[in-house]
Amino acid sequence: MPEVSLLLDTDILIDALRGVDQAGAWLATIEDMVIGLPVLVRMEILLGARDVQEQRFLADELSHYVIFHLESGDSEKAQQWFEQFHLSDGIGILDCLIAAVASRIGEPFYTFNLKHFAVIPGLDVRMPYPRPGVPSASE
Repeated sequence: MPEVSLLLDTDILIDALRGVDQAGAWLATIEDMVIGLPVLVRMEILLGARDVQEQRFLADELSHYVIFHLESGDSEKAQQWFEQFHLSDGIGILDCLIAAVASRIGEPFYTFNLKHFAVIPGLDVRMPYPRPGVPSASE
């Protein structure tokens, strides 16, 4: 599997697929990098398809990314984080699984969901560009 420079969360890909200018501009700045996706991010994007044609389109768009599947130990780590942070910080099951993959890969993880992912120990969580209504990590 190729070395990746960063991983993306679902919300950034949704912005890009919807044609949000900031998303396109930011992705253009990293187009020479190898970008990874946790498999659950790919699945969340495909979940939004309304028909087979749209699912094929989305799968084609996602084919440019390296997909990281769940491995032994990911679910155990996700379970620990869920039990530790669900009630206190509101993190959900899927986010814990996504975080487990991103943590194992060890590269920056870009998302707008800083509230949930920032509680994960050792996870390098970053916001790719300013988004109205989303506080930065320093706020």
